[in-house]
Amino acid sequence: MIMVLAVIKLGLIFALPGQQSQTEGEPVTQKAPVMETRLAMAAPGDNNNDGDDEDVEEVDEEDIPGEVQRLREREAELDRRERNLRDLEEELDAKLEELRGLQAEVDEMLKEADVVRDEKIAHLVDVYSNMEPPQAAQVLETLNEDIAVKVLAGMRGREAGDILTNVNPQKAARLSEMLTDLQLPFIEQ
Repeated sequence: MIMVLAVIKLGLIFALPGQQSQTEGEPVTQKAPVMETRLAMAAPGDNNNDGDDEDVEEVDEEDIPGEVQRLREREAELDRRERNLRDLEEELDAKLEELRGLQAEVDEMLKEADVVRDEKIAHLVDVYSNMEPPQAAQVLETLNEDIAVKVLAGMRGREAGDILTNVNPQKAARLSEMLTDLQLPFIEQ
């Protein structure tokens, strides 16, 4: 820009008749062609304007509508994908909520089953406690070892000892080991 102003100023200096060195009788000649040449050299679009135009990318005007259309299509596609993702997210949230409800139901059922099992074990403890030790030992030997251990764990120590003295010694040893490993909630008697 400064270059253009300098060229114009120089051109005006040379073009003004009073400022030129003339000899008498010679006609005043203006140097317009020189000025036009200098202006043309400093015209916008040349490479002498501080490099501001180097970052500007030239765009073909015919390509602009196609590029705009392509960008609109891309935007529409992204909007469609975003809607699909939101729909899928809502569907997943609904299924997750349903699964949480089912998990709560299963947990409740397991708690109820534990209560029922504990009640049945308590009943068996009562039954075997009221039996004669030799009879209780015979039946206990045929029971599943896990159940037998829970029944023995629910009895008072003296009752369990009387029954175990009548059980096969190897089975009594296994049941005793299992009793020490057992972690059973306290059953009231």
